[in-house]
Amino acid sequence: MNTKIKNIVINCSFGIFLVLFMIVNIFAKDKEISYEERRKLAQLPEFKIEKLLNGNYFEEMEEYLLDQFYLRENFRKIKTFVNTKIFHEKDNNDIYIVDNGIYKMEYKLNENSIYNSANLYNKIAQTYFKNSNIYYTIVPDKNYFVAQKNGYLHLDYEKLINIMKNNTHNMDYIDITNDLKIGDYYRTDLHWKQENLTQVADKILKSMDNDKKRNDAYRKKVFENFYGSYYGQSASNIKPDKLTYLSDKTIENCKVYDYEKQKYVKVYDDKDFKNVDSYDVFLGGAKSLLTIENPSNTTGKELYIFRDSFGSSLSPLLIKNYSKIHLIDLRYINSTQFEKYIKIKENSDVLFMYNTSILNNSSIIAKFFR
Repeated sequence: MNTKIKNIVINCSFGIFLVLFMIVNIFAKDKEISYEERRKLAQLPEFKIEKLLNGNYFEEMEEYLLDQFYLRENFRKIKTFVNTKIFHEKDNNDIYIVDNGIYKMEYKLNENSIYNSANLYNKIAQTYFKNSNIYYTIVPDKNYFVAQKNGYLHLDYEKLINIMKNNTHNMDYIDITNDLKIGDYYRTDLHWKQENLTQVADKILKSMDNDKKRNDAYRKKVFENFYGSYYGQSASNIKPDKLTYLSDKTIENCKVYDYEKQKYVKVYDDKDFKNVDSYDVFLGGAKSLLTIENPSNTTGKELYIFRDSFGSSLSPLLIKNYSKIHLIDLRYINSTQFEKYIKIKENSDVLFMYNTSILNNSSIIAKFFR
């Protein structure tokens, strides 16, 4: 076969491939959600003359074609394979894999951000909780357990903790770092596993002089095929996790007031496992303000937790010791406004609980409080 014929065959084959691939894309059923990327996908845009004239139609169409591209996830996985296995890059867009666990690099330590976090805690405590018992804990991100020994960039966790210790006032630090290990976190997600947190919950309660013992053993509800937030970012073939929640009579009797929806919701709602983020099973996902009410506890004791999403799975394990737990997520509510919705009760317990990634990017939670 001479060169001319060979080129004709190659060009024709490539043309046929493009035509067939275009036909498959046209007839393939559009997806509404990408569970791998944990987001809704663009749908076929509605044609309107005004959108055509101002160019918005073509922008929407481009986004739609990219999102609905056939075998999109397979091509992403091929790209990751080439980068990590052929070119031997240690990470792919700051995502790396160790022992079938997926991690996202957090580097470097932003000391000013840590000082701002400590200052925020102090201001909130002094402004709203002068006659309360104040505590804080720090939730280490997954990198804390694997990054250094595997040669990846990571935060200076010791310095982070020391800055918080030296710059927070009139509040006690509850150290949970030694009570956690890498197996307590999901392989495909940033969060910790609730079923592994009973020891952490008991330590926090004891540190707050509040260690009433559980009367009932927890019952487990297990969901298969939990694809965490890092799964889609990694474009890997790692097997999904299992998501488990713990319940007992006390938790089942609790009700949760959602200030955004202005109605009561469940501590756990199995339907939320089908959401884009299956972690929404815990207290309905990201919420600015929630109050868990526990009719089984008649002491009148209340706990205020300033928290991120890690608190969604931990707080149900603390409720047995309180009549109410108020959950405030400063990522979604002005830190000078929450008292308009939640009445502050004196002589209560207050717990600040954010993970190291939030503390290292404190503008997320401190931007309103000046």
